[in-house]
Amino acid sequence: MAKRKELNGANLIVRDSDKRILVHRELTRKKFWMLPGGGVERGESPRHAAQSETEEETGIETDEATYRFIGFFIQKPSGTVFLYETNRYSGELITEPNEESSEACFLSLEEIVRQQEEFRTSSLRMILRYLRCVNGVDDIPYEGRLSDPVEFPANLQIAEFSSLVLRV
Repeated sequence: MAKRKELNGANLIVRDSDKRILVHRELTRKKFWMLPGGGVERGESPRHAAQSETEEETGIETDEATYRFIGFFIQKPSGTVFLYETNRYSGELITEPNEESSEACFLSLEEIVRQQEEFRTSSLRMILRYLRCVNGVDDIPYEGRLSDPVEFPANLQIAEFSSLVLRV
């Protein structure tokens, strides 16, 4: 029996000064929104994978030295996904489709909630878990499974999000 290859991944949450989150629309047939990121190549650090994939997919340049580690998600049976965040970036968003993405933009949580049907479930779960972490609900670094359902704000007393509830 052939052993299944383990593939680790890394994703990056980039937030702008308005606290919006950088996302890109994939080129596949379904064209879902997702967080920038991808597979970690052999010999590559997860931070570097997140940095290079973000630039390739969105045009946004970041410095992995500015990343804060948020946590990791076990993705059975294939590997582990590492999640980082930064609010320091430069460059211009892609304006034309490239080999990685059809478009990229920053979206607010309200826009993400409105467009949730257009998101990959894994990206929605990472976004919501990230928000729970930075709002003190879950520990940083977070350790869990990508398949675990998540809810935000989950009865939180956070005025900014009081009208939003998203369960994925």
